[in-house]
Amino acid sequence: MKLFRLGGINFRFHWFFLLLLFICAFYGYLLETLILFGLVLLHELVHLKVAKAQGLEVGDVELLPFGGVARIEDVLELDPQVESTVSIAGPLFNFFLVAAALIIYHKVPSWRENETFLFFIRSNLTLALFNLLPALPLDGGRILRARLCTVFGFQQATEIAIKISKFFAFLLLLLALYFYYLDKLNITLFATAIFLYFAAEKEKTVAMYAFIRALGRKKKILYEQGVMPLVTLIALPETNFKDILRRFVMKKYHCVLIISKDGRVLGKVMEEDVIKAIVKQGLYGKIKTALPINK
Repeated sequence: MKLFRLGGINFRFHWFFLLLLFICAFYGYLLETLILFGLVLLHELVHLKVAKAQGLEVGDVELLPFGGVARIEDVLELDPQVESTVSIAGPLFNFFLVAAALIIYHKVPSWRENETFLFFIRSNLTLALFNLLPALPLDGGRILRARLCTVFGFQQATEIAIKISKFFAFLLLLLALYFYYLDKLNITLFATAIFLYFAAEKEKTVAMYAFIRALGRKKKILYEQGVMPLVTLIALPETNFKDILRRFVMKKYHCVLIISKDGRVLGKVMEEDVIKAIVKQGLYGKIKTALPINK
């Protein structure tokens, strides 16, 4: 749901954020609701500011209950380290606000009993700590994926991060059930667990399209830089494109050497040829079909 447009960027609500705001307002926490909305918006604006400072293009922003997702067009394909930098900016900003508020807390005794002020501190801590959970699409999940990308290819790193995300969603669900067992029902915790699980599941499709789009731009980066490391992979003719892509690394160019089961070299295809074949046949096409003459 589109909310507003600022600086050429569309800001959208996630349905769960709308639900949380409605619940808070319904139970008489209108001021707290506005504070939460403002903090989430500031959190995302910091992400955008850092992204633009890195020279990145920003698409739209979807506001989530404890942060948001900025659709940054370039960060994944250029450098996972940049994704880490952009992702950590939001939680650090919330920690900064907590530090500033604690200084006021100690300097101004009359504010120590102000419930709105205390809610401001708690909200910032919640935003920062929750976003640092290693679960996609949260900031911590993106930082985790960027670190995994240095060891695995982007797609494989995403798959691992998604599994970890679902594990944390399961832990939150267990915690919600435990509170329910203690007669302390926490609807928000239940909803958050469900949200994290399905958001992580959605990341599979989002990440794959982002990855293919990034590979399509890599040739342009090669021309701009003039040089790029080359990685050679060996694959059997029946290997599907999805398994090949799982081993591609963002900042390197790839050549796939296709061999038969008896070790004969059938030919080789460059990364650009693989992408063209995927566009025609889909992710489950066979690598042998990317050869100039199928063998």
